[in-house]
Amino acid sequence: MEHMNRAGFTLPELLIVMTIASMLMAGAVGGWQQWQQTQRLNASARQIQHFLLRLRSETNWHNRQALLWKTDGASWCLGSGPVQASCHGRQRRTLTAPWPAIKIASLTEGMGFYGRRNVAKPGRIVIVGAAGERHIILSSRARVRICQDACP
Repeated sequence: MEHMNRAGFTLPELLIVMTIASMLMAGAVGGWQQWQQTQRLNASARQIQHFLLRLRSETNWHNRQALLWKTDGASWCLGSGPVQASCHGRQRRTLTAPWPAIKIASLTEGMGFYGRRNVAKPGRIVIVGAAGERHIILSSRARVRICQDACP
C-alpha cells in the first residue's frame, strides 16, 4: 500500500479563509475612510484656528482692524483685507481650502479683530464635511476655540 503525503490546504479551506479575509477588509476600509474624513475635518478646523490666531497677532502688533470675508465655490477661501475674486497661490492674509470635501457653511458677518487691547467682533465659522461639522468660535476678547457638533 502506497502512502501519500498530504501537505497543503484543500480548496474549500482556502475559499473559507479568503472569504473571512475579504469580509474583514471590507469593514476595515469603511472605518478607515470615516477616520480619514474626521481627520481632514479636524485638520481644516485647526488650520482656520491658526489662521485666526496669526491674524489676531498681526492686528495687535500693527494696531489695525482686520475683518474676515469668504469666497464660495469648489475651493473656498477665507481672508482679511480687500476681498479677492480668486485665491490662487499663497498669500499672507488668506487661507484656501485644504480639501475639496470640506466646505464653509457659514461665517458671521463683520467678524474680525480690532487691534486695540486684543478685542474682536464675536462670531463663528462653521465648516462641514462627511464626518460632521466643526464650529470655530471667536469671542469678544479675541479667544479662538473649536467646538464639535453642539456648541453654545
